[in-house]
Amino acid sequence: MSTDSPRLFTIGCNHHRTPLEIRERMALTAEGVRCLQDRLKSNPAVKEAAILNTCNRIEIYAVYENGDWRQDVAKLLHGVENFPVEEFIKHSYSHENLEAVKHAYRVASGLDSQMVGETQILGQMKDTYAEAIESKTVGPVLHRFFQKCFQAAKWARTETKIGAGQVSLGNVAVELAVRIFGRLTVSRTLVIGSGEAGRDVAKAFRSRGVACMSIASRTHERAEALAKDVDGLLIPFSTWEESLPYVDIGIFATAAPHSLLNREMIEQHLGKRPRKPLFLIDLAVPRDIETEVAGIPNVYLYNLEDLANIANENLKSRQQEMANCVIELEKKAHYLWERLRLG
Repeated sequence: MSTDSPRLFTIGCNHHRTPLEIRERMALTAEGVRCLQDRLKSNPAVKEAAILNTCNRIEIYAVYENGDWRQDVAKLLHGVENFPVEEFIKHSYSHENLEAVKHAYRVASGLDSQMVGETQILGQMKDTYAEAIESKTVGPVLHRFFQKCFQAAKWARTETKIGAGQVSLGNVAVELAVRIFGRLTVSRTLVIGSGEAGRDVAKAFRSRGVACMSIASRTHERAEALAKDVDGLLIPFSTWEESLPYVDIGIFATAAPHSLLNREMIEQHLGKRPRKPLFLIDLAVPRDIETEVAGIPNVYLYNLEDLANIANENLKSRQQEMANCVIELEKKAHYLWERLRLG
């Protein structure tokens, strides 16, 4: 194939290659995704493109011709988020043609996730596809590419046991809380943010009977819907800090570009509450809670990576099932690439 022929590419950063502190700086807002999509669309070398942006990864899938794809993407990200070009190149990975298909199949099936076997990523990839269609950056190659990714993921779910024994973030957080407090029926919970991760963890706590749950979010409609789902109390986002002295469990999952909670704030509020544990769960990227908070006595702070590591403790029991799944997915990837072959 000529190097000038269109090629299928994916390039990105994820939890495997990129430390959390780097992913935080690289995280795209919804507006950032739209801006990057527009820049890709205006690049004459980019024939089709879609952006997958989650708390653990940013990946661009594209049909591209000419030039240095990694360098070009790094420059585009620098233009959108002012992220250093060389730092992106250092921490990113890229796959071309068949290897790009193989990678996407693993991602869609949850095999490349921080919590192996999770199902949330498939919905995120479907959202990516829908947004790219709306932006008119998807053509015949990516249309077929994504449809086959979704089919492969469905096969992995229904025909293998990669999700067997897989523990959710919500269940892990609840079990940690039980170790700290014992019964949760007298524990007061504060949820800041109304995205998917925060909602799932909030539901897990509600199912274990926490005494009271307060919900705050900058997006009033989503906060209202979450409060209804978990029978919680909706409070104004501007007042959430006032609740800290009365909270036992805090779940933070916003899309804020900077931290919301620091050591000084916690220490100030601890003096107003009885001497008992405070359990904080930070599901945000960038993180909502500064890491120094973990050094405060009687405060227990867990972030997304901490919970995922605990959830993956049973991974060894699924290794063979995962290996078999990868073999079959690679066969499916070869089959697609033979029919998708560009150039």
